[in-house]
Amino acid sequence: MSQAKPADANPAAKLLSRKTVFEDYHRVEVMRVQPRSLRNGGWAEEMEREIWFGKQIACILLYRPETDELLLNQQFRLGAMMAGAEDPFLFENAAGAVDEGESVEDAARRETLEETGCEVLDMEFFGKVYSSPGCMAEEYHMFVARIGAEATAGIHGHFHEGEEIKTHILPVKAAMKMLDDGHIVNVATALSLNWFARNHDRLRNKWSQK
Repeated sequence: MSQAKPADANPAAKLLSRKTVFEDYHRVEVMRVQPRSLRNGGWAEEMEREIWFGKQIACILLYRPETDELLLNQQFRLGAMMAGAEDPFLFENAAGAVDEGESVEDAARRETLEETGCEVLDMEFFGKVYSSPGCMAEEYHMFVARIGAEATAGIHGHFHEGEEIKTHILPVKAAMKMLDDGHIVNVATALSLNWFARNHDRLRNKWSQK
């Protein structure tokens, strides 16, 4: 019986050096690496990058099949404002960091309740994505979830942490028009809505029967 190769037997890159230059809730490291070459199978030139380390993120698009509506959050985003957004009050999915010892699924349910007041009734995972992989070590776990007909719009979040989240319940067609018109600029949310558009009929048929 052949033995499995060690995890580092064929690394994607050689890690030459790393130094932490900032550490608080997040961490920034300066790293020097030499990646494998896509040109000849050998090694490419060395590169140095500043890498921002974030936690794993659970990101959840919330759907109410009985009324064919989506629930989106709206909140102020300082990073968007500093990047030049005309309106930094972005429309987004419910989302948040996975706590230590917590499963991604449990984090998705917790963040949904904290940010929207809704309980997740059913949930479907549809992939992992990386927000800005050239400079950020941050992994998004993407879900779509069914919420109940009793969901209402309102103000939610942990106010003592500076969160003020306004929830909006929108017909699917209205949310898709916002996406097409360029009013959904949060990357994970835009990706979720594009995925949802291709799975809308299947999900509505699946969850409307419950």
